Amino acid sequence: MNLQRVDRLTMAHSIEGRVPFLDVEMIALAQTIPPELKIATDDQGRQVEKWILRKACEDLLPPEIIWRDKEQFDEGSGTVELIDTIWEHWLSAAEAAAYSRRHLKARLRSAEECAYHKLLSDGYDGAAVVINNVARWSHRPAGISSASDA
Repeated sequence: MNLQRVDRLTMAHSIEGRVPFLDVEMIALAQTIPPELKIATDDQGRQVEKWILRKACEDLLPPEIIWRDKEQFDEGSGTVELIDTIWEHWLSAAEAAAYSRRHLKARLRSAEECAYHKLLSDGYDGAAVVINNVARWSHRPAGISSASDA
């Protein structure tokens, strides 16, 4: 899904995206690297992912880029704002709030979650099976009800 998103976003702006870390030889090399070089602990005791890659690129990029925290891909792509706009046309904030009140046991936290829940509930017979295997509903801590209780 992310590769398709990268391709669509880059091509929409006449940019040819490259994914060098998906090269078969690069993957084979990465699999030979010991795990302790991939995730290391910094001076503050935090786990640093992609440590060896960051070290390998230290002389190529500024430290603020090399050592920055990871971010979700969708945050920089503009899809969050686009999805919010789409949900608002399909399920207004007032409708989402009313939907959430009708499904209290699902503990829906946002208009987007209400929209997904509604979409799945309306679209599938026996939706509880589907909902219990989607996103945050599938791994709830003990004691928190699932969407299927709604």
